[in-house]
Amino acid sequence: MAHYAKLGLDNIVTAVVVVDNINCMTPGGIESEEIGIAFLTKNHGHDLWRKCSYNTREGVYYDPETNEPAADQSKAFRANYAGTGMYYNSEHDIFHAARPVDKNQVSCASWTLNTTTGVWEPPITRPEITMEQRGDGLTYRWDEAAYQADNTEGWVLENW
Repeated sequence: MAHYAKLGLDNIVTAVVVVDNINCMTPGGIESEEIGIAFLTKNHGHDLWRKCSYNTREGVYYDPETNEPAADQSKAFRANYAGTGMYYNSEHDIFHAARPVDKNQVSCASWTLNTTTGVWEPPITRPEITMEQRGDGLTYRWDEAAYQADNTEGWVLENW
């Protein structure tokens, strides 16, 4: 089975569909993304699709039987399995989530997209939370304004 992401405005994933392999193959049995897209276009009347890998997460291909990283990573494809609301980044040919927002729902403008893993990364590593802090219902949350005011700050310890 092959998985394809249906792309809408701004390359936002609007759906993910499963296609039988036979509908994505040449007569010689070689799988082709273009053939799958042609099949989907004919049957759905929409022509903007990209194949995605159900077993790829954060740039790593996982063996479907063991759910462990596979020894052969050549099957890792487009960084992440697509999901509704995710983005297809045509510049880097990957799927990724929207840029995150901070504790105040402000865009995390300081975060950068890792184009290998398809994950947004903060400019400062998140501190480890202690068992005591966790037991007290505390967690670290990002505060973009704090980072913009002092680029050595950003993570704020607060109640869930």
